[in-house]
Amino acid sequence: MKKTLFTPLIYIGIAAVGCFIAYKMIHIPKQAELVTMVSLLLLYPIFKYPVFGLYAAFVIAPFIPFIRRLYYLAHGRPGIDPLIMVTDILVAVVFLGLFLELRERIRDRDSTGQSYVSLVTIYLVYMVVRTFMFNILPLTDSVTKLKYYGPCVLLFFIGYVLATRLAPLRTIWTMTMAIGVAASLYGLKQLYIGYSTAEKIWFSTISFTTLFISGVARPFSFFQAPAALADYLVLAIIAALMVAEGGKAKERIAALAAIPVLFYGVLITSVRSGWIGALSVFFFWFVFVKMRKMSSRILVIAAVAGIFFSYQLMDDMITSGLGIKNVGNLVSAKPTSSNYVDLLVTTRTSAITNPFEEHSMMSRVTLWKYLFDSSLELERAFLGRGLGSMNADSLYVTYLAEFGYPGMLLIIFLILGLIMVGLRALDTLSDPRVIILAKGIVVMDMVFALMNITGTHIHSFPGDMYFWLFNGVLVNIYLMDKKCSEERLAA
Repeated sequence: MKKTLFTPLIYIGIAAVGCFIAYKMIHIPKQAELVTMVSLLLLYPIFKYPVFGLYAAFVIAPFIPFIRRLYYLAHGRPGIDPLIMVTDILVAVVFLGLFLELRERIRDRDSTGQSYVSLVTIYLVYMVVRTFMFNILPLTDSVTKLKYYGPCVLLFFIGYVLATRLAPLRTIWTMTMAIGVAASLYGLKQLYIGYSTAEKIWFSTISFTTLFISGVARPFSFFQAPAALADYLVLAIIAALMVAEGGKAKERIAALAAIPVLFYGVLITSVRSGWIGALSVFFFWFVFVKMRKMSSRILVIAAVAGIFFSYQLMDDMITSGLGIKNVGNLVSAKPTSSNYVDLLVTTRTSAITNPFEEHSMMSRVTLWKYLFDSSLELERAFLGRGLGSMNADSLYVTYLAEFGYPGMLLIIFLILGLIMVGLRALDTLSDPRVIILAKGIVVMDMVFALMNITGTHIHSFPGDMYFWLFNGVLVNIYLMDKKCSEERLAA
């Protein structure tokens, strides 16, 4: 009798769900409704198969801005769009699904990098504390800013757990290459054919004037901005090099064919840091990682950082017509607030005809000097202004402004420490597949360390997700190497 009743109840339930979905297809759900439906539909599969949730997060995240813009055809732009929380929800659910395994992994004596687990835990707790304490922002604003610092750090712990599973990590990089090619092609469509109606509506709702060159928007594909597109394509180039070095014959051909498309996609964004990042990928991949002396590596890192900074500063001086003496006076002066408004707003947001003529480096240097000067105050030196209170267009100076010297030293120590962990791993790993993965992560860290001189590339997609996940893998990658080596010997 129970079975007889159960069958029609199942059909009735299916029919009800079908009617609900059909209704929502005709009556477009609002953003909050869509987020709720996606979260509920993916909740069980993610808890059962956490790696599925990881795939979903890395596939969905690039297309969130595109979906948001489509909504502007039917709904007005909300003050806070719930759609931006989709990937954070997915990451949180994956973290909960792997929490018990994470606890076991931390207790595992064979695991490595546990000091970094502790350090990242302290980092995350500190971010949360500084959201509520010693923060000059109103509480609602500081909590909103936490979204760009906190949730993706959970990916570090997820990566730490997945450090024994090579296949899903390689799959994420392969997906990155494929999505990168699609993004580059869509960016070319925007450049040569034009923008969609949804994108034009989006233009009318934003104040992001540096998106435009002479009134024409720079290609951004389906991302939130040209800089995000450039960052993703830089990662996709790394992914293509990994596939070209470790994939099968057909995969290698596809990867080699993808690299020019991805590189051209970076060029059309007109993002200078993206151009330098894309070029540096090849230098780090083919030259830097082959160095064996740590002293040579340190010298090269310092030289590349100096060249990156000097190039942008010299370019500003040449294109602005300012001489070295005038630049020295500008940097050494103590301008008033109105001077800073002119330097940091008027100059940077004026319509530019050439990306080389955007004198952003000059304004950044002047702002950095102001922040270093203000950090001489004892309170600013040790506490800063609080989380999210000041974006200085440099990850390192931003941390100085927001968290004082302890915060700046913490992020520098963390990034340099991860790079050193990766370099040591390259010298000692034995399995070729793991070596390629480690090589890709080290190159990614090097590129982000360089680009973060003039940006905050690990506080937004795609840098945040890739940086934290794969560095979680990196600090425990010896476990993967041991497992893969044993499997290879057993075969």
